[in-house]
Amino acid sequence: MSTNYKLGTNKGRRRFWLCGSVLERIGMHCSVPYRRVDNPEGKQISLVRISEEDFTKGDRRVTNGLKNGKARPIIDLCDKSIGKIFGDVDRVQVELSDGFIVISAHHEDKKKSDREKSFRDNRAAGDLTHASLFTGGGISTDAIHTALDADGHIKAGAKWICEAELEYIEEAQQHCLAVTDETVILQGMVEEIEPHHFTPVNILSFSMPCAGFSKAGTVKHKQTAEEHSGTAVFGVVNAVRFSNPAVIISENVLEAKNSSIYVLLKSELRRLGYKVFELELSNEHTGSIERRRRYWLVAISENLAPDAIELPAVEPNKKPIRSILRKVKESVWGENQYLKDKAIRDKAAGKGFANRQLLTGDETIVGTIGRHYAKRRSTEPFIVRDDGKERLLTPIEHAIVKSIPTRMVPDRGITLAHQILGQSVDYLQPFKLMRSVMSRIPQE
Repeated sequence: MSTNYKLGTNKGRRRFWLCGSVLERIGMHCSVPYRRVDNPEGKQISLVRISEEDFTKGDRRVTNGLKNGKARPIIDLCDKSIGKIFGDVDRVQVELSDGFIVISAHHEDKKKSDREKSFRDNRAAGDLTHASLFTGGGISTDAIHTALDADGHIKAGAKWICEAELEYIEEAQQHCLAVTDETVILQGMVEEIEPHHFTPVNILSFSMPCAGFSKAGTVKHKQTAEEHSGTAVFGVVNAVRFSNPAVIISENVLEAKNSSIYVLLKSELRRLGYKVFELELSNEHTGSIERRRRYWLVAISENLAPDAIELPAVEPNKKPIRSILRKVKESVWGENQYLKDKAIRDKAAGKGFANRQLLTGDETIVGTIGRHYAKRRSTEPFIVRDDGKERLLTPIEHAIVKSIPTRMVPDRGITLAHQILGQSVDYLQPFKLMRSVMSRIPQE
């Protein structure tokens, strides 16, 4: 028989208490002698029935208890050693067989204790481990790595990364500072990766596909988030369970916050012993040029977690965007007459995206730039000249408005560059968030 129990307390000491028919069924009757064997390293206590002949000093007997005038066996363990063996574990798993009881730390509570100890030890040693899912070109992964190493005290190379697109992986290998020759590359859909590849790390970051959550994506794909990419959450949960991070950071569009996928994910994280924090960040918190509002979920193992995680507002960007514009070839400028005609049709039809983002260079903020920016979509920013010709931002300019280091700009074509940059983040959001998390987790 296997069952779970919650450890109690009595006069400030941890206590394990078992009584009645469950003991009688395994032959641990009143006054039966037994021997206790402690295994502090394994967070385990064994109770073994012995014969009267084997009874020695230090062995114990099942207590004779009474309930409603009837005898009942009781095993009551309550001493300082219980706390030393199980530490801050609250639940124990009890295996019962004939004349034998094994009390072990519940596997989930043990993992909680292990990840908190690992984080503390590795932080003190200046060598925290990090991993990411849905890594893309590694921009958010790079930001977290750089934030951890900002003071020069913590090395935090990526132990492993997981990404479905090979060309994105190649870009991350080339440009992301967190990805080294020692980083294990897991190529494939997160939910398809064998879980044992998600080896233990201190920090895990991920951004599940946003197309299913966003309003535009829902309209385009005619699918709910669950239909479009809902199975990804099973891969995320596998990764969390197997890598057992103390800190989890996830980014997505605002609509993800109240989606059934994230509601279930947050519930499971809390059940596993994490404290969950939620933030909505934008360029108001970073001073970046692009207005990119995003939902951030931060989960920190309970015994490490602070009371709150927050980012203060900062001064907005005041420099006109012409200060970041590069000289470009004349061939990149175009009339884009089809977009001008489309805007007229959309306005006449009363569609909400009839107003285009036509920038002269005097502006200090640009709207969100997405993954398919290279397709010249009508809702995204264009630089416009006095003669009416228009152009997209270059990949370098695209990176700058997102505060992404220009060293990370892919150099294998405009389409790939805009894909990686467009589906990425305002670099300063994960950077500042990671800095805030580290400053608020107490050092011991």
